Amino acid sequence: MTTRFNIAVAGLVLGTTAAQADVSTPRQVADRPSAHCQAPRWSPDGLHLAIDIYEPKKELRETWIVKFSEDGRKVGEAKVTAGRASAAARLGAKAPPVVEFAWAPDMKLLSKPYVFSSRGPKKNFDLFADGAWLTTNPGNDGQPAWSPDGRFIAFTSQQTDSGDIMLIDLGGESDKPLQVTSWPTMTEYGPRWAPGKSALLFTRSQTGNRGQDIGVVLDVKRARETTKMVTEWGGDEIRPSWSPDGTAVAFYANKGNENDKQFDLYVVNLDGSDPRRLARDVVVDDHEGPVWTPDGTTLLYVKKDFKADNPVMWVRRDESAKGTLDTGTQLNSDLSLYNAGGQLKLAFKALGQRGSTEKTWERVYVVGFTMGDLK
Repeated sequence: MTTRFNIAVAGLVLGTTAAQADVSTPRQVADRPSAHCQAPRWSPDGLHLAIDIYEPKKELRETWIVKFSEDGRKVGEAKVTAGRASAAARLGAKAPPVVEFAWAPDMKLLSKPYVFSSRGPKKNFDLFADGAWLTTNPGNDGQPAWSPDGRFIAFTSQQTDSGDIMLIDLGGESDKPLQVTSWPTMTEYGPRWAPGKSALLFTRSQTGNRGQDIGVVLDVKRARETTKMVTEWGGDEIRPSWSPDGTAVAFYANKGNENDKQFDLYVVNLDGSDPRRLARDVVVDDHEGPVWTPDGTTLLYVKKDFKADNPVMWVRRDESAKGTLDTGTQLNSDLSLYNAGGQLKLAFKALGQRGSTEKTWERVYVVGFTMGDLK
């Protein structure tokens, strides 16, 4: 796909006046004495927050759900498990890991409204939901993503040598997972559903100088006919995230950078047109991509600036304004945003509040703000 870059983008962004947004006092909602708390993900009702826990010395990977009251107080937390003693027995009495947790689109869809990856009956990773294994494949299955209408679960599977995006049809039209992507010498991973649509973003990885590119399946029921590439640039384009209206994609890319570890924030229309670099040298989240505000006008990201403790930043998609979201924390990452009727709640990981010398273990914080604060 041929793309034309707006060469004036960098100058426009640098020429805007940076502002500092007002936010609430940061609330620490998850910490462990010898583990990292990371990858917060808001539930559909905004009253639960799933958090990954990684304890390096024990090689322990867990997922916990923090519960909040309607007025935002933390009222409890619970560990997510596969719920079967036989699973632990297969691992020599060691509890199986719970990774790559994803919420269902509706909290009433199942008694436990989520899906995750864990070690299954064949001792590789399979998908588990509501008391049952959804896959029992010879290769690892992970990175589940539930469609907005609740019908499909897309996931990444190593059933083939390369790795593909697969699809579970909960509507009953097929009792076996369907293969969505079909490049035999490439790996496709990281499915992301469009808001309110049966379309999927994915990342395609290949050997050589091509690196990683972003593709889209416009209709998963007609995958072969509707799969297109959004980017096919030199280098890597990773962690795509949909705009709220499903017409644009934000992502990280290292295009043109001498250091291929330096990634910039980009946005592009779904057809690949009008690519814009909105920010340089950003922190690449471990799990998700750039965060859109609900109205689609603004993106949140973390600037790689150790002197400023890797601050959370915001930038308008049209480049008319940018600024800092002063969270009061240091070395931030893994942003997750929830809209509670105009009151925005941002969950993220950080190495303590600003000025703290305790920078060993990552914790999860929540701050609140409104769009009116971003000015």
